[in-house]
Amino acid sequence: MPDINIPKYYDNLASDYDTRLVNPQLDYMRTVEDSVLSDNLEDLHGIILDVGCGTGKQTLDLAGQGFDVIGLDISSEMIRIAKKKAEDAGLSIPFVIASADALPFKEGCMSMLISMFCAYSHIPEYDHAFREMHRVLVEEGRVIFTIVNRWNLNWWLRHTLVGNRDWVRHALKNRDFVIDGLWTYYFSRNELKRKMKGAGFQKARVGSVMIFLYPHLQRIEKDASLYLRVFGRIENMVRWIFPFNGLGYYLLAICTK
Repeated sequence: MPDINIPKYYDNLASDYDTRLVNPQLDYMRTVEDSVLSDNLEDLHGIILDVGCGTGKQTLDLAGQGFDVIGLDISSEMIRIAKKKAEDAGLSIPFVIASADALPFKEGCMSMLISMFCAYSHIPEYDHAFREMHRVLVEEGRVIFTIVNRWNLNWWLRHTLVGNRDWVRHALKNRDFVIDGLWTYYFSRNELKRKMKGAGFQKARVGSVMIFLYPHLQRIEKDASLYLRVFGRIENMVRWIFPFNGLGYYLLAICTK
């Protein structure tokens, strides 16, 4: 892996993070994440750990609903902004600066771990990070997270159809890329399921987000709205069904200890 300072990367991104990554496609992804998370919160007791919390969107949402939640991020600037948001909202939330592969918590203390927007794709020691997930969860605790998919249908079609042979050759031989200065590892659905089972999880369900959508698709607003309604509805029907569950831009995993 190239010598890349991941905390510094996110520190530099923090000041405009909430406005930089805004488009209808990513809004759709957030909606899917929130819906799946909501379906898994019923009768939850104990603490939720939000790994890679960034500026605190999900952390604050959960705290506002009355859940006990801790926000964790490797970036001190992201945490600073998240703390300010919590203070402004009158919410008392613990925030921790730490890496996902070295969680500063005792064994079996979290009822749920969540990690939205693919934080685990940017952790070089991802195998250890998955074991850390398992370690801090209570028995039958659950983890819900998204991660970047190696076999994203849109991605492969786009580069293949334009004849980008260099990219295709690299992607067939490698699972990691450096994009805009950020190291990213791309998991396939089957590899991710193996990794989670290897980390000790008893159940691992993996589906897809953005199967027919692309997060940086440029369309005029009225067309984007229609496009999202049609293809978003189709995605919601096939998200967990083979082969569509392995073709999205992101993989969505729900695993039980």
